[in-house]
Amino acid sequence: MKTLLVLARGDLKSFHTINGQSIFQDLPFKTVLLVDRGNQKQLAQLAGNLELVTVRWSDEDALKQTVAQLHQQHQFCGVATVDESNVSLAAELRAQLNLTGMQPAQAEWFRDKVKMKAQLQPFNIRVPLFCECQDKAQVTAILKQFGQIVIKPRAGFGSKQVTFVSHPQELDAWYQENSNEIQHYEAEEFIDGQLFHVNALVIDGQTRLTAAAAYLPGMSNVDFSAGTPFVSVIVEDEQLRNRLIAFSDQVNQAFELQNGVTHLECFVTEKQEIVFCEVGLRPGGGGIVWMIESQYGINYSQAVIALEANEAQLIAQPIDKPNNLSGLIGIRSNLSGFITQTAHNDDFSDEQIRLKHIAVDVGNFKAASAHCTDFLGLFIFDALNHAHFEQTWRSINEKFQEKLILNCI
Repeated sequence: MKTLLVLARGDLKSFHTINGQSIFQDLPFKTVLLVDRGNQKQLAQLAGNLELVTVRWSDEDALKQTVAQLHQQHQFCGVATVDESNVSLAAELRAQLNLTGMQPAQAEWFRDKVKMKAQLQPFNIRVPLFCECQDKAQVTAILKQFGQIVIKPRAGFGSKQVTFVSHPQELDAWYQENSNEIQHYEAEEFIDGQLFHVNALVIDGQTRLTAAAAYLPGMSNVDFSAGTPFVSVIVEDEQLRNRLIAFSDQVNQAFELQNGVTHLECFVTEKQEIVFCEVGLRPGGGGIVWMIESQYGINYSQAVIALEANEAQLIAQPIDKPNNLSGLIGIRSNLSGFITQTAHNDDFSDEQIRLKHIAVDVGNFKAASAHCTDFLGLFIFDALNHAHFEQTWRSINEKFQEKLILNCI
């Protein structure tokens, strides 16, 4: 029996289907999970033919030595991860073990936002005007040209450390505050438009499924610091959906993707221009995997495991439910404090809710949301149409907020 190596960051629910089943259950191969002290006990509860090995992610040299020793024992058939922070490490391990799958140079296109956009430019894909922050003169010129820029970590994720700059004084202040880390940042033209995410499953160079969805304005990944909920829904407009799918296909072809799952974010402007934002070689976070599973019947994390084990036949054909529009809401807060009262799963009995996860309990201290998917609660639900979706997420949010009492500090 062959064995797959999985770099398993994240909590238990990250490795569950929408119905709470382990994504490793009933697989026709063994899986070795690299875990850390923080999640080892949780992940030990997962069903499947599993072996857990505890590592320190910060000590990559020791980790690679451990993997080399494990490979002598298991002869791994592949290396998989569903976590953004481990994409580069997974590629390095494939190279180290001489395994097929994405290699380090190609993986960098999905991790480094400068290399990412540079790779797309020759393919006539619209990307924001960008430059490295080490070139302050060019950053200043882009700010002067467009009136607003966005500064991001080149290898960042989770919408953390993203800064919007509208005035030269703000830019000078940013440079002064980040003077020792400028080489790790890039700046780009601010795009005024609605943010969408487009999630592709590619097998042998062909797209099996692309799930296009919208982030509601003011409730996207980057809005976590305002405390607004994280709200998304599958795109209902067929013409727009087809344009987003075609855009995703262009990007994946430019990145020479043969097998994998991508999470692409792009803007649609008032003039209906589609503009690239960024793309990750992994399933979308924050419940997006389950929203897609609710709509199409495929769990993208499970698909990644099957692809890296060279078992693509395990991936089902997508089934798009008629008269169904899947959506999600993640409850966030910009306040810190102790939870003195909160909602419970039993408070949400609507049949259209497919998944409900309340992450806080009475007595817990909850810091303000520190990244885009830092939730107090998450709900995946089905709706009949967009109007029904709007009604449902608002009802869930109102009920949750009515039950929540946070003793702020």
